[in-house]
Amino acid sequence: MNMESLAAGAWWVVVLLLLVLTIVASWYRSWWKTTEAGGPLLPPPAAGAGPWWVWVWQWRETAAFLASHGSGRGFYHFVQERYKLYKGEGEGEATCCFRTALMGRVHVFVSASHPAASQLLTAEPPHLPKRYARTAADLLGPHSILCSTSHAHHRHARRALATTLFATPSTAAFAAAFDRLVIRHWTTLLPPHNQNQVVVVLDAALHISYRAICEMLLGAGGGKLRPLQSDVFAVTQAMLALPLRWLPGTRFRRGLHARKRIMAALREEMAARNHHHHHHHHDLLSVLMQRRQLGHPDALTEDQILDNMLTLIIAGQVTTATAITWMVKYLSDNRLIQDKLRAEAFRLELKGDYSLTMQHLNAMDYAYKAVKESLRMATIVSWFPRVALKDCQVAGFHIKKDWIVNIDARSLHYDPDVFDNPTVFDPSRFDEEGEGDDAKLGRAQQQKRRLLVFGAGGRTCLGMNHAKIMMLIFLHRLLTNFRWEMADDDPSLEKWAMFPRLKNGCPILLTPIHNS
Repeated sequence: MNMESLAAGAWWVVVLLLLVLTIVASWYRSWWKTTEAGGPLLPPPAAGAGPWWVWVWQWRETAAFLASHGSGRGFYHFVQERYKLYKGEGEGEATCCFRTALMGRVHVFVSASHPAASQLLTAEPPHLPKRYARTAADLLGPHSILCSTSHAHHRHARRALATTLFATPSTAAFAAAFDRLVIRHWTTLLPPHNQNQVVVVLDAALHISYRAICEMLLGAGGGKLRPLQSDVFAVTQAMLALPLRWLPGTRFRRGLHARKRIMAALREEMAARNHHHHHHHHDLLSVLMQRRQLGHPDALTEDQILDNMLTLIIAGQVTTATAITWMVKYLSDNRLIQDKLRAEAFRLELKGDYSLTMQHLNAMDYAYKAVKESLRMATIVSWFPRVALKDCQVAGFHIKKDWIVNIDARSLHYDPDVFDNPTVFDPSRFDEEGEGDDAKLGRAQQQKRRLLVFGAGGRTCLGMNHAKIMMLIFLHRLLTNFRWEMADDDPSLEKWAMFPRLKNGCPILLTPIHNS
């Protein structure tokens, strides 16, 4: 009986302590809000009850982000849930903006449909330079054009890469080379080699695009990078991992080791070219090395060359292959659109063993709209990060120094006020472009419709035209040689992927078209 009394007494003590703690926490939370209320308006959510609540909140948010990233829903599920959670909280524009904490840094997500977001991207204010996650910066290197926070350094590197890599002759040569690689790949799947076969689109797109990018950067054969495709994949997988640099077996550590092997291969390639005084005049590495030797104003240092070669490989291969995969997936689910695209391809009346030219690609009007619609729905790069170098205002909210502002492109692309039925794959939504003042959409609405798949302003993706070329060529060769349907409809996303893509890689059942 005495033991029961003691147990009952202890239980009431616990209840009383919890009650007191709840009252104190509630009082302190009210005090914290009152203290903050007199200051500038911060993005939702409202501040918690003191510093320890901020610490708990930061760890909770990071854990929730990693849980989404490690599930089949993808990391953007975390963002969507917070838009819903904070809808209507705060004042004014609260529904387009929220605050969270990831990996020890405060992040503010701003929907790109808000005018302030597009202004930030195009104006490029010096106090809000581009900033990727620390893990991505460590893997790509401090001199990468993706991670450079200095506008001057970024402009210098961008100019050095763009003046050679994306000149018209180079673009036409790249299109021809990519077309040859696609033809070679699909030929092995045509009769009499095969009749009906299941192909994983992501694997095919990664293989073809990796070879094409390596040849563009290093010349025919792709130099010493050809065997390192798995290392490029490991670097990509580690970009949003926990920065556990010294812990064996972690994704981030594996990514760092993969980067070292890629850098070693590139240094070996550069040393061999310097030793033999032999340069492939049309590949990027040769041009960058020649400029460095001649003291050209746009010359890059060796470290700048190495970091940006890796950046271009990842940006050119992984993102484009992912976009191609989603495009094929959307067309698998929309057979009428697939047939309409095939009809357009056959209307070009290209017969025999033809090679696609830029003129042919420019004639693919509906296919180009399908590419744009695929890029809109896939939104490979979900947001564009900027770091605040000082306290400032964005979308009516106060942004503190060192906070990361993420311009959320995916929220724009799926905003029903901007795109009608945004979850429906519909290339014809772009038919209204260029129809002037009498178009269904007003001028302001057309401006809002500008896609953000490649960024905006001076940070616009360097290879956006190359990506569209690769998608058009891949699509044309697939349409004119095969009909296809999904072999596995699992919608789950790949865990830990830097860019959202299907876990199954989009397997399709190919049926050859015999009467080409």
